[in-house]
Amino acid sequence: MGDTKDTDAEIEFLGQVFGARERGSRILNEDGTVAHAEVEVAGAVVMMFDRQAGWPSLPSHLRIYVEDARKTVERALACGARLVTRPTELAFGEMAARIRDPQGHLWWIFQRLEEVSAEDMGKRFAEPSYKEAMAYVQRSLAAELGSGTP
Repeated sequence: MGDTKDTDAEIEFLGQVFGARERGSRILNEDGTVAHAEVEVAGAVVMMFDRQAGWPSLPSHLRIYVEDARKTVERALACGARLVTRPTELAFGEMAARIRDPQGHLWWIFQRLEEVSAEDMGKRFAEPSYKEAMAYVQRSLAAELGSGTP
């Protein structure tokens, strides 16, 4: 994951939204800032640390699969995240959403809805509703990344 301006707050957010837990690997700098912390999120280990003075802001873009994208987005918003892309069903059998967490990291939240054959996927991509869904998720990301504000 990388740096954050407040690793403690990020770990709290990850716990509340994704059920993450810290792995007990925290190392502090002499000034008390976090030099290293590991959090387990959805079976993956994410490393993070506090950004130090003079370092540029490097927010992460992370993709995570969850059981219920809508509920996960609701939890994230209740914990101070900002909606970037509303939960949207896509032609390839997944629901996609994006949020920007309070530390500036962009989360791509996905839910697997169904298995879709290559033949059916091709048909779906030709349907107006799925075309618009894909156009919307692309526009929402372009708007977010073009905004210049994390």
